[in-house]
Amino acid sequence: MRRLVVILCFICCSTAHPSVATEVPLPLHPVTIDGDLHEWGNAAWIGVEPAGDGIGLRGVFQDGDDHDAVVLVQWDAEALYVAAAVTDDTLDAGQVSPDQREWQGSGGQRKDRVFYYDHMKVFLREPGVSAGYNLWFAPRTGDGELYWWGGRQRQPEMVRPPIRVAALSRGEVRTFEMAIPWDWMEAYPQPGDRFDAMFLFTDSDRPGEDVAIKISREEDRWIWWQGKLELTGQPQELRPRPEPEPTRREEPAPEAGPSLDPRITEAIARARDAEAAEEARAESTAAVARQAAASVARPTATGAAVTSTGRETPSEEGEVASSAARSTTGSLRARLNRKLLARREGVRAPEYLRALERDPDLSDAQIDTFYAVIHRQLSRVVEQRITSRVDFFVVDMATAAGCRRDQSRKYLVDLLGRLSGAHDEDASRWITAAATVAGVEDAAASAFVREIAHRAGAVFAERGITTSAELIKRGRKESGLEEDGSYALIGALLGLSP
Repeated sequence: MRRLVVILCFICCSTAHPSVATEVPLPLHPVTIDGDLHEWGNAAWIGVEPAGDGIGLRGVFQDGDDHDAVVLVQWDAEALYVAAAVTDDTLDAGQVSPDQREWQGSGGQRKDRVFYYDHMKVFLREPGVSAGYNLWFAPRTGDGELYWWGGRQRQPEMVRPPIRVAALSRGEVRTFEMAIPWDWMEAYPQPGDRFDAMFLFTDSDRPGEDVAIKISREEDRWIWWQGKLELTGQPQELRPRPEPEPTRREEPAPEAGPSLDPRITEAIARARDAEAAEEARAESTAAVARQAAASVARPTATGAAVTSTGRETPSEEGEVASSAARSTTGSLRARLNRKLLARREGVRAPEYLRALERDPDLSDAQIDTFYAVIHRQLSRVVEQRITSRVDFFVVDMATAAGCRRDQSRKYLVDLLGRLSGAHDEDASRWITAAATVAGVEDAAASAFVREIAHRAGAVFAERGITTSAELIKRGRKESGLEEDGSYALIGALLGLSP
């Protein structure tokens, strides 16, 4: 029933991101920064896993044992508290100082060393300011001390900035806590404020290997969540926001951004550009789905989803946990297992998409990522009626799934070739239901879908260029649908997809 959502999604492009802000509560108990997460039961939980809301991806993550992460956030009048738990089957730690991040090859190529070792990055930006704060953490190994660095964007980074950090470690699971003082960020938080945030995890599985060899093998992969954190509750003794606004809020003269890999910067910018459309999508999709459920009976389909788990880092006193770590790990595992059972629908690709012929190097997780990106893209057509070049879609799919462009292109060509032919019973029933919701004729809806699949498939096969508006125009000409009817049909197809 979900499969043909994919057809119409080729007419736009975007990056996955959360549709609403994550609410950050006050802690129920005073937070002790010791790496033990027992007092974090009331915190906001953010899963960082391929195909999840707000997730960007570079490279291939095989399964939950390879790398899982969950981030927890809460706040009070003194600080923003961030904790994480990470499960990683291979630790590849390396301390990279801020002045040694750039690697230069003999051929003039340049890379950022931090992406070739295990690290965690935290980015925060107060509303109304142009520059945020970056913090990087390297996991501690053995008796080594905790190492972190960072600072405000467009300013020199410092080693061990004045935040409180601690960590515990046991086996493949590591936990860490941090308290980021508001006064260090020169922030005056108030209830309802929405902070821009990003939590990024790099995962290298080649410990002891020279960074030049990792670069030659393209062994760089990372995953990140990007979205907004909305402060809720009213803490005591909260500092009032000064009037007029501090001069620090004035945007500094344009300078070069932080020395991050340009691919991550590009992905973050794309997510910000799409945020307004995604917020509108949530309500629109829910409304269409409710209307469909009330007017059309259809078979039940299985759902799938998003999960999370933990993330790494260091301890200020350099002590590795024993019994405390064991109890912390157990409680985290139980919570994460519950989250696995509460997966949201629409993230896992339907079996039809997974069963299609594909490059043997493409994993199920990458197909899930294809589907997650595709499903979100459709809402931009319905809400904004945008016009975009559909050949960019190959790039967006490859970037999100961490694969080559020829792999995403071939997958699209094969998929559209099948969908432009005769429809099976499930597909016909789904199109009929969508046609009923949209108020268009069944035959016209089927013709519209087939024509778009045929035209888009030819464009991708020939590496040609066309636009979303042109595809819809061709579909309307073949089907006889009016403009409003065609967009209503697309919206109904999205709302009816499981």
